[in-house]
Amino acid sequence: MQATDILQTALADYHRQVRALKEPKNWSDESVLEMLRERDRIQALIDHLAQQPASKTLTAEKWITLSEDDALLGQWNDRLLRLHTLSTWRKSVNPPAHHWWWHPKKPEIKPILGWFWGGVTIALLTIALAFAKDIATRFFDGAPGLWSSIGTIVPAALALFATGGVLTKVGQTIVDTYVLSKAKPRYRPLVRCLLALGIVLLLFWGHAVGLPWAAQRYHAVGQRQYYQDKQLTNAHASFQRALRLQPDFPEANHDLAVTYEDLREFGKAKAEYAKAIQAGYLASVNNLARLQILEDEDDESAAILLNTALKDTNRDTEDKELEYGLRKNLGWAWLRQERFVSAEGELKRAIQLETELKEPRPDAHCLLAQLYETQQQEQAAKTEWETCLSKINRPEDDIWVGLASKALGYEGENNQATDTLPKEETN
Repeated sequence: MQATDILQTALADYHRQVRALKEPKNWSDESVLEMLRERDRIQALIDHLAQQPASKTLTAEKWITLSEDDALLGQWNDRLLRLHTLSTWRKSVNPPAHHWWWHPKKPEIKPILGWFWGGVTIALLTIALAFAKDIATRFFDGAPGLWSSIGTIVPAALALFATGGVLTKVGQTIVDTYVLSKAKPRYRPLVRCLLALGIVLLLFWGHAVGLPWAAQRYHAVGQRQYYQDKQLTNAHASFQRALRLQPDFPEANHDLAVTYEDLREFGKAKAEYAKAIQAGYLASVNNLARLQILEDEDDESAAILLNTALKDTNRDTEDKELEYGLRKNLGWAWLRQERFVSAEGELKRAIQLETELKEPRPDAHCLLAQLYETQQQEQAAKTEWETCLSKINRPEDDIWVGLASKALGYEGENNQATDTLPKEETN
């Protein structure tokens, strides 16, 4: 068994022993001695691995867990002092002076204010450890990379520095020597508290600002680099990483759903669209409604979803692309339900918006032509098919070429008419 594996086992045993000693009923000479010896073993393994640069190192999460267990042990100073056998154990084991867990110090008589700052410092360190663990876990859970490494190591290092500087003898010596050397002894508890506060604020900033910033970067890379180049696996990974860093990110939910569609995983696509819609991202309504019509043949649910979005008072009425898609798809759903009057009204409203779109759109004209065909209005249908054909300008419009060509009786067109629609724009 490799030294790293032995160390991980020792860390797990130490974690179990420390947590068990939180219960007064488990506190006994034997259990405390076993815990102290396990901590010695961990330190020996760490020192051994440090002399072997080629050895695998522990993950940041393991280091944070060890720091949390040490912090808990550091709070038992008074309980360890009450163990009369501790001095006897030290004579037998003869631990090094820097093994602080063997050397609990008699509490110094401090001013009441000093105890107050110490309590506040401990509370702040608990918050810092929580922030560090959450940030590191989000970055560590995924593919390796530069930002993943930075996001994992930096918060862990800050939390370990702050915790060690307050709760361990060696850490206190380092902080006193290099950070608090110019502060008077009576002010050092306050300075330690301010140091802990500064680290908490830094980690809070990283959590509140840094994580969303990193999520935006992963999302942008997934969009502009991977998805546009049809590297769907990499795009999928980037969007998922963005959502791990910032779960409340409907744009990433939407683009992840689009990627799932391209991968033909429609169930997952619908789930991600639903999450985006729940967060108020109405652009996903068109895509989810289209899947409900095409994949589920659930025209009623699609119509309800689209109608609700159109009546949403928070909808950006200046977004004509979105409104066009909502009205066109609502007209399509009603056409399939044979609600011809309502369908014709929505499709004509969509057509009226065409002058405000970025580029011509054939969709509403083709659907209106289909509606006129069902009503045997041949001339009106022919006019709309010709208009539809004249507005073909995007690769995703190719489906309409087959439908229009067949309806108009053009020769040389091999496209087969199918009951489908091109995807909505996703950007």
